[in-house]
Amino acid sequence: MANETSMRERMINVAVELIAEGGEASVRVSKIAEVVGVKEPSIYHHFKNRTELVTAAYVEWYWQCLRTDVPVDSMMLMVENQNDYERALRKSMEWSYRPERHKDRAIRASVLGAAQTNPELAAAINEINRKFLNGLADSLRLAQGKGWARTDLDPMAAAYWLHGQINGRVVAEMDPGAIDLDAWDAISFEVVFTLLRPRP
Repeated sequence: MANETSMRERMINVAVELIAEGGEASVRVSKIAEVVGVKEPSIYHHFKNRTELVTAAYVEWYWQCLRTDVPVDSMMLMVENQNDYERALRKSMEWSYRPERHKDRAIRASVLGAAQTNPELAAAINEINRKFLNGLADSLRLAQGKGWARTDLDPMAAAYWLHGQINGRVVAEMDPGAIDLDAWDAISFEVVFTLLRPRP
């Protein structure tokens, strides 16, 4: 059973590499079989068709990107006041905006685009997003309870908005030199903290 799982994972990982290099169209069952060292029909022992394999690869690709994000629950363990909360949130955003994270944001955009016409992929990505963003929403609920964030914001809606705002940076990253990314970040911080801070 372990070997079966390992072979399936290898097939998915090869598909991820192919998508990363040449897009979804580059995923050929014959190529994956060749790389993992099996006959082509063996692929269909693990996946009912190519679409299922591609979907599994997109899900894994998306999940790999999220796994490298700063864990919000761990971040909140170090927070004792509003300044700590804002500092921790800013550091999390700064981590997301680092140059080496640009590729991860582009991957997310690719997967989200593919999910628009793939209901199975959309369902899987929605589940991943819910799990990930529940943690962010919980951190906002905690901040609201402590008086560090305004209480009239819906925590889950705010978590989805913040996730979308951060991922939206990919538009600027696609066009290097078009804008000053430091200026984009400054606007992002200003908008996020203006939105979250308690009203006087």
